[in-house]
Amino acid sequence: MSNHPILIKKLALMSVGVAMMMILVTSAKAEEHVIRRHTFDPADVTEIDISKSVGSIEVVPVFGTQMRITVEIEARERGWFRRHADVVDMDVSVRERGNALYLAFDEKHATAEWLIEMPAVAYTTINMGVGELDIDIGATELDIDLGVGDVNIHASERSVGRIKLDVAVGEAGVRGGEIIEHDTAFISQSIRAEGKGRHDINVGVGEAGVRRN
Repeated sequence: MSNHPILIKKLALMSVGVAMMMILVTSAKAEEHVIRRHTFDPADVTEIDISKSVGSIEVVPVFGTQMRITVEIEARERGWFRRHADVVDMDVSVRERGNALYLAFDEKHATAEWLIEMPAVAYTTINMGVGELDIDIGATELDIDLGVGDVNIHASERSVGRIKLDVAVGEAGVRGGEIIEHDTAFISQSIRAEGKGRHDINVGVGEAGVRRN
């Protein structure tokens, strides 16, 4: 009878050990990195809307009508014992409505690095919380809303018309085109410029360094 408390303690310790082993095995099996690829032929699409929380986006122009997206999804640490999220079932959300194509990635426990090979489209909108944008645009109007991060835009002066950059914290700059207005107030900057084309660029950033090369 006197050995029962000791036996119970041993069984309890064994149970905890088994539970810990199961947690470690589950963590080892979790997929921490995946690559997703999507191809679209948006013949009737005039607007691309991209929304994501954390990561980076690189956009390069391509000829033709086919749009290709490569997304590298990386798990972030979460929960007990700093385990990584399992990304095996994560992917970009794709939705079409009218002439608009909506692409989104809103997972809280993963980052996504996008490479978008984009054909000519009338309007492109990007909304992102934290990250980096490196965009080489062709014949499209571009509207960007970034919470925190860096924006680099490369564009032909022949294709770009009005340029509007608003940065709450950081620096903004435009190379090429005629600077119409450049306001600096404490730590914020606002720039208006004019190119020779007809496609507008609007960028609003909370905290960033914005450069057009």
